[in-house]
Amino acid sequence: MTPYARRGVHGQTVETLARRVLSGEIPEGATLDLVALQSELDVSLTALRESLKVLAAKGMVDARQKRGTFVRARADWNLLDADVLRWQFAGGTSSDADLGLLRNLGEVRGIIEPAAVRLAARRRTDADLAEL
Repeated sequence: MTPYARRGVHGQTVETLARRVLSGEIPEGATLDLVALQSELDVSLTALRESLKVLAAKGMVDARQKRGTFVRARADWNLLDADVLRWQFAGGTSSDADLGLLRNLGEVRGIIEPAAVRLAARRRTDADLAEL
């Protein structure tokens, strides 16, 4: 998936909202005031809603009838999403838990990738070798 950075009003809105959520400026459980955000960010309601759909797909926000749009608990976020990882570590506000996630991810890669390479080597064809 293409990162959202610097991709028009929509992309900038996604970036701004995501960084605010990740930094805790908009805390878990907080209900978002869409009218205030629209005014503050100087974007259309359509652009704001589309941006929130992106964050909803990443598990960061949700919308419920009679509750509105709110920030979900961090445990519900897709922490392995490329954008979420980039947002977490770009701001320099990473917690020990975030760094632990990276260490654990490194361990998982260390276990899976060598096995995947061995399997690919066993299943390779002469055409695969020629292409390499």
